[in-house]
Amino acid sequence: MSIPSQKVSSSNKLIYQRLKQAIDLNLRRQIFIAACDDLCLRDCLAARLQTELAAESAGSDPRSPINYPRFVSLELDLSDPNPWGSIAAWLTHHPPPQNRGSYSPLPGFQILGAEHLTRQSAAVQWSFLSYLRDIEANLQMCESTLLLWVSRPWLSSIEQSAPEFWHWRTGVFEFEGEPTPAKEDFRHFEDFGNSGDLRNLRDSGDFGNQLLISSWSGQSPIPDEQFPISYPPSPAPDSKSVQLTDDEQSPISHSPSPAPDSKSVQLADLVLAAASEDLEAENNPASEENFLPLQTLQYIELLQEHQCCSEALALAYHGLGNYYRDRILGGDVSEQNLTIAIRAIEQVIAYLDVDTNSQQNQPLTEECARLIAQLTENLTQYAQESHSLPPISDLLNDLGTLYWMLSRDRTQHNASDPVSSLERSIALYLEGLNRTDAETVPQTRVRLNKNLGIASADLARYRDKTENLQHAVAAYQQALLDLDPAVEPQQYAAAQNNLATAYWNLAQDGEPIVYLKSAIAAYTQALSCYSPEREPLNYAGVQNNLGTACWNLAQHEPSESLLVRAISAYREALKYRTRELVPAAAAATYNNLGTAYWHLANQFQQKQARMESLQQAITAYEAALDIAGEIYQTQLTFDTLAARNNLGLAHYQLATDPNFAANKVAQTSHLEAALHHQLQVCAEWGQHLNDKGLTYGDKLNLQAAANSQAADSRQTALSYIVKTIRAFYSECGLPGQNLALSKVPGDLLPEILRRL
Repeated sequence: MSIPSQKVSSSNKLIYQRLKQAIDLNLRRQIFIAACDDLCLRDCLAARLQTELAAESAGSDPRSPINYPRFVSLELDLSDPNPWGSIAAWLTHHPPPQNRGSYSPLPGFQILGAEHLTRQSAAVQWSFLSYLRDIEANLQMCESTLLLWVSRPWLSSIEQSAPEFWHWRTGVFEFEGEPTPAKEDFRHFEDFGNSGDLRNLRDSGDFGNQLLISSWSGQSPIPDEQFPISYPPSPAPDSKSVQLTDDEQSPISHSPSPAPDSKSVQLADLVLAAASEDLEAENNPASEENFLPLQTLQYIELLQEHQCCSEALALAYHGLGNYYRDRILGGDVSEQNLTIAIRAIEQVIAYLDVDTNSQQNQPLTEECARLIAQLTENLTQYAQESHSLPPISDLLNDLGTLYWMLSRDRTQHNASDPVSSLERSIALYLEGLNRTDAETVPQTRVRLNKNLGIASADLARYRDKTENLQHAVAAYQQALLDLDPAVEPQQYAAAQNNLATAYWNLAQDGEPIVYLKSAIAAYTQALSCYSPEREPLNYAGVQNNLGTACWNLAQHEPSESLLVRAISAYREALKYRTRELVPAAAAATYNNLGTAYWHLANQFQQKQARMESLQQAITAYEAALDIAGEIYQTQLTFDTLAARNNLGLAHYQLATDPNFAANKVAQTSHLEAALHHQLQVCAEWGQHLNDKGLTYGDKLNLQAAANSQAADSRQTALSYIVKTIRAFYSECGLPGQNLALSKVPGDLLPEILRRL
């Protein structure tokens, strides 16, 4: 192939380097498409690829019986444009060695000349597309790399008319350049390092079809409560990296590994798909890290081909899992990353089990030793972290946590069943506990029991609520047995908080007094280990939960002291749950505080104390609604319609209190405020129905839970509106009633007048 001369711009250099870097991986079944309309540039790049790859192959393994070139250029036969036939013909003249014990990788192939098909008959053009569509029947030709050079029109035709080939593509690289009508013969080649400018280009390179191993935070998030109270959300399971000391590291046993199975093939396909999406992403520049999973796959394939020991393969899969662990820890908690991490850890455990159960111990071959050394030394930091494997119980914990995370993934692309994922998670935590022994570090049992409790509590949301919550309580209690609050106060506090939340949930279905007292005791224990200076939000969260438990118990065992304690806890929480820092949490706590003051005023207080508590309830409800108006409604964990109804009721009760009658101006002001909030509830209710496309008479649709709640709120508000208008008449006479009616919207007047 002649070497043309062409200046290459910096942007074209970047795409070229990405293409060459991808080819350098030399993985099996890499299928790249390069689109370039400028034939001069195309010849320049193709020649450069062959030259540079040939230079790199000069240092290949001298033991190889066949000195294959690294990269072969083939011209498409325009009379029979069959790229598979061209590759087969080349391999017929250069057959691979029969001794598979010698590793002789096949060369990569680049196919040139497709641009000339535009001058051929339609039958010839369709035959080319037909050959591409037959890719699955010719995959044995693609054990290494295939690079197909085409023009942009042909790129579009292949995508539309040869979808089978397009599906198998590993990457697409588009070079910008003006179309040239015919190929010219160039004699010179200019080095990229001295080149000037050329056309800009866009790279859409992708790779293919389509862990939390460790280092999750040991601190669980704190649930927020509301009124009316919903189930407090459970905190996330934690996972911790386990770095073994030299004494703990077991030597690699040399039992041979099994042949690759369908699971390893499926995992490879998933990794290739993920790499493809990464390289196609517009704002994701190519880097060595992007190719790390593909490098790891290459090592895994070589380890399997040479039947290296099972633990070496486990180490390789563990390194792959670590890569996706870091992506998840970085916030990319997608179903794809979770699935790959799950499959990687499952492979680690499978190979470790093979190693444990195998009775064969064979010495390492020279080739296996070389591959293992490359794996542990050349795969950058991830391999360095994987020189030894954590205990099997830690791997089972990590795998269980991944399944738990999958159960919580509610993206539209996630078709997994949360119940099955949670059941799998629980089974893995239990298996991890069964594999612990007297030598297992207590922290491992703590993690497994805490995570078992969290997964069981989550499963209770879907089925067998009481039974699964009792399992969660038992798991948290076991975790606490291995925790010393003086040594690990944060872990101890988090476990107590989780235990209390499980008790609180149990109290909603039966034996509320017993379970709520247990919840209060556990929340109190958690607070004894949280420092508001060091962990203000965790401390505030537990204070909020304690207040809710005290308020809830007061509904079953009426007690002024319980309500006073709830108010004290809410006020303490609000010192750290500020509207500037956590507005949604602050709004929820203000709402809880308003409710606690309202119950205190109406159940236990008289005269001045009652009026003061009602005023405190008004202040708290107003703060909650004020904050709620500044944030997205989806962030809120309480019903703003109920809060506004309660605010109007507090104004009404304060205005109609006999001890308040002396101050007519203030009394009228509170009645006007009560009417304002009650009318606003009706307006919000009407907006809700308008958004749903419903009418008040649409009884069938109002049976839906959300619509029924809105209708109930409207009926309650209408009742209070009528009471408030009557209070206007009672306290201010006919002018007061007329003032109140003037504020009622016309569409509500007929119904209000009927009730009056």
